[in-house]
Amino acid sequence: MAVQERPLAVIQSFAKGASAVRAVNPDVRLNVGLDPSMPEGPVLFVDYPEPTSDPAGRDVRCDAEISDWSGGRAISFQIKPSGALRLSVSFLDRNSVAYTTWIELKADVWQPVRIAFDEIRPNPYFQPPGAKRGAPIDVSDVKWIAFAPQSKTFGRLAITPFALSP
Repeated sequence: MAVQERPLAVIQSFAKGASAVRAVNPDVRLNVGLDPSMPEGPVLFVDYPEPTSDPAGRDVRCDAEISDWSGGRAISFQIKPSGALRLSVSFLDRNSVAYTTWIELKADVWQPVRIAFDEIRPNPYFQPPGAKRGAPIDVSDVKWIAFAPQSKTFGRLAITPFALSP
């Protein structure tokens, strides 16, 4: 496992359990607990069903404990999926532009993820009404971060707290 850089701030710590984590689909089960291989603190466990016709049917949204991310240059976390999968990670910036990236993950191993703000792009498939398209990314007021498995099967993943990185 790669050495994680020291976070500048925590976006979502899971310290209050799953109360700040939501899934619209009741078949997506969320639980916060401990993982012996990650002794630093709580981990979010997500059991997700097979995909349905709803493209957002397996989305998980985590409220941001801090909304001003402008002191950082990236989002970082570690993740361990039960099977190899592609994961989408998204947020809305101050301009209501949806930013999304997709990450390829290996099965059954903890792996560090770092999403640089200067590399993430607006979601080409969806923008909410009122998004100020064409504006530069502005992470000074971000309310949540979301993720979703893009695999064709059900599974489980564990994810560490989301943090801001230098």
